[in-house]
Amino acid sequence: MNYNTVTTILETPEQVSDLLITLTGIDIYKQTRKTEYVEHRALLCHILRNKLDMRWVSISDFIKSKGKSFDHATAIHANKMYPLYKKDRFDYYDKLESNFIVKSQIEYSQISKLEVIQKKYATLEKDYFKAIEKLNNYDKQYSNGYTPNEKQYRGLEEEQKTMYDERAALVLKSFEWKQNNSEYEIINCAT
Repeated sequence: MNYNTVTTILETPEQVSDLLITLTGIDIYKQTRKTEYVEHRALLCHILRNKLDMRWVSISDFIKSKGKSFDHATAIHANKMYPLYKKDRFDYYDKLESNFIVKSQIEYSQISKLEVIQKKYATLEKDYFKAIEKLNNYDKQYSNGYTPNEKQYRGLEEEQKTMYDERAALVLKSFEWKQNNSEYEIINCAT
């Protein structure tokens, strides 16, 4: 094992992971269940959870991003098992662990909450565009049969629509007036 001669303050899971691989020479992301790999992945989970305060889902997402199948339950199990692994090889793991001086500027417990919010935003955005498309299709489907004036009316601003409606009401009243006066009443005059 190559021990770190210069103390480096680690701030990200990437830095922790890289240092662990450098110090041990073990590719912790290799798809294997050999004891040395399992134990070192457990150490990684221990450091990410207990020193960087990462949430279980964030830990599993990080490890998955490196190509290793790993869910949050596996991260929990690995973290629980680490003290047992350390007990069997205390000097080795204690010395190895002492190289990981971690200072987190990012609160990793908030990262998965942010990811959830981002996913909800993406879903809402998709729903918004679907709704706009439905409205456009609705307008196309039901605008058949409208006069050019009725189609133009839909593009007016609210103030313009109000003005238009007032004027149209007068025109409609004039039709009503003409219709009523088209019938003549016969008046008999007696003299």
